[in-house]
Amino acid sequence: MLLLKPNRIYTDGLNIYPGMIPEVIHKQFQYCTNIIERHNLTLRTHIKRLSRKTICFSKSKIYLEAHLKIYFWG
Repeated sequence: MLLLKPNRIYTDGLNIYPGMIPEVIHKQFQYCTNIIERHNLTLRTHIKRLSRKTICFSKSKIYLEAHLKIYFWG
């Protein structure tokens, strides 16, 4: 299992985040969340395996990981 240790976590102003995310790495900034969401949408558009209601959706973790490695490598 991959264990992530982020330097910063950007969120919007929802009131539940301060209790869930350590204050040291938590940043409330709308602009950065927009960039992240735009990036996620671009990935879902380019890689149909990430969208559940498509014929290309991959249930197998092995195939999904292989496809993502090829996408980011090339």
